[in-house]
Amino acid sequence: MTQAFNYTRTGSLLILLLLGSLSSLQAQKQTSENRNTTTAKRFPGHKKATGSNVKYNTLFQYGVADAFIGGVFDGNYTWNQLKQQGDFGLGAPDQLDGELTICDGKGYQTQSTGKTTQVTDGFKTSLAFVTFFKADTTFIVNGTQDQAAAFKQIDTYLKKKNGMYAIRISGSFNQLKTRAFPPPQQPYAPLATLLNTQQFFDIKNTKGVLVGYKLPAYINGLSIEGYHFHFLSDDRTQGGHMLSFSGNDLKVEVAELKDFHMTVPDDGSFMNYEFKKKQNIDLEKVEKGH
Repeated sequence: MTQAFNYTRTGSLLILLLLGSLSSLQAQKQTSENRNTTTAKRFPGHKKATGSNVKYNTLFQYGVADAFIGGVFDGNYTWNQLKQQGDFGLGAPDQLDGELTICDGKGYQTQSTGKTTQVTDGFKTSLAFVTFFKADTTFIVNGTQDQAAAFKQIDTYLKKKNGMYAIRISGSFNQLKTRAFPPPQQPYAPLATLLNTQQFFDIKNTKGVLVGYKLPAYINGLSIEGYHFHFLSDDRTQGGHMLSFSGNDLKVEVAELKDFHMTVPDDGSFMNYEFKKKQNIDLEKVEKGH
């Protein structure tokens, strides 16, 4: 009987030890899952944003503006990736083949021929700016106003000099001038040397939307300072980079952007691109201590 009792007690101890080990493993797994969940919430721009995971009005950017202007036109970020980062924005197609406009969760490419089509998941971009758009300010630019007058009115609502804003302007346009570039030959030249190749479109008496941003000076070069808009007609057949416009009683929706996340290309053309050094004498003095 004593031997039987000793065996039973030992077996119970073993069971308790095994249960304790399993509980410890489950606790470690739960801690790891919680840590991963926390990370995903902290950096929502790098996780597929659906349902409750959507974080509105965070600017996500792929690429660096200075490199793009310098001729880094090859796209490596797909539409399937980009649409997980935002439903509103603009950018450039792979190999500078026109202009990209993102509106209501769909992407549209306007080529130098003027043809505008919805992009597929395999479409690639070399530079893009997107956000999940949710307006916090809405107003009407009353009467017939041109670009300068409309921007002047919009400026009165953008109270923060160094704020980042996503802006949607919609309604009836009397006139718009837009443009798109054709794909250049390789090796790519800087964009400023290709201005003679851009194709212009005069769009009259149409309904549509201007999709864009006003960004502050301190991120210029990394991004693009000031107002920057692309146009998309309501019937989704016309678009391009906006150069000028006038319209009637235009509706303006503004969202202040609270965060900025960037992904840089990892290909050779970007990683070997020679950026021009921007002199900041005061910063250099502080860093060197003299």
